[in-house]
Amino acid sequence: MGARRKKFGGSLAVTTRHLGALRFATPGKTLSLICISTFALMAPQVYFVTGANKGIGYEAVRILAEKFGDQAIVLLGTRSLKNGEDAIAKMKQANSSFDYANVHLVEIDVSNKESIQAAADFVKANHGSKEGYEMCFQVSVYGVYETLAAFQPLLVPHQSTNIVVSSGAGVWVLAALSPELLAIFENFNALDIDTLHGLLDDWLDAYHKKPSKYSWPPLQATIGSLPKPAQMILCLIRTKIVLEKWFVLVLEGFHIGAYGFSKIAVLALTRKWAVDHPESKTMMVCPDYCATYLSNHAGYLTAAQGAENVIYPLFHPEATETGGFYRECQPQAFYWPMPAEFQK
Repeated sequence: MGARRKKFGGSLAVTTRHLGALRFATPGKTLSLICISTFALMAPQVYFVTGANKGIGYEAVRILAEKFGDQAIVLLGTRSLKNGEDAIAKMKQANSSFDYANVHLVEIDVSNKESIQAAADFVKANHGSKEGYEMCFQVSVYGVYETLAAFQPLLVPHQSTNIVVSSGAGVWVLAALSPELLAIFENFNALDIDTLHGLLDDWLDAYHKKPSKYSWPPLQATIGSLPKPAQMILCLIRTKIVLEKWFVLVLEGFHIGAYGFSKIAVLALTRKWAVDHPESKTMMVCPDYCATYLSNHAGYLTAAQGAENVIYPLFHPEATETGGFYRECQPQAFYWPMPAEFQK
């Protein structure tokens, strides 16, 4: 006689926003599972500081390197690699307890167009690989699907709830799609995981300026999903403002695009999951903009308030329905243009 798989009544919350752990709790053979991963930690953040072998640029590199450690790669831009090497040696001498292994040299003369382009090509080749995008989609899309699929057999029919924590960035991107793509994502019942994989790969091709089947909206369509400080930095980059002959580039283009497009994919797959698995109640929740590590603590809600938004469906089953999307404890539309204040 084959071994039986135990079933549990309970809830499954899948989130791609904060770092946490798995916990099995449970009197009465119920399962309480919180499956939590983090998009923000999927790869080191890359910072590029020019004119960084001395002065303000030097101090910016030092502070970034020490503050973020192995969570960041700090590119020290310098006209002379020898001067850059001397700058790193100076840092090590001043603080022998830190090895500054996360500081890398990039030769660049910001007064020379060819030098700037060569530096950009170097950064793209060494720090702009597709790995970041693919990791984002693995965490925010495929990981969600695989978690739902793996735990579905453990849940007691008609007694279990799946909560997928998503983001309002997804509905902003949906509203920015071309009519052709909008029709594809709105017809979510026709989107299986392989089809979604193909769509996300097509987006990657378009982003890398390769031939793509569809016309995807520009990255600016999801800039609102970034904290205001990051938006400000990106504005500085786009308008080529240089402060005191040095500036910092936060290389997070893949965060902008991949994050937003991963959210339209996860919304589509979760809506389809809800239809295909009516024996479990499945819904999506946006915790809203919370002051956590992911937002550099810039959100207007505390992490606890965000958590209350996430678990709201568990305490108010009568006010929620399977396949629904909720924000601030209220139903959220799946098509919602980015608010004007986020586009400034």
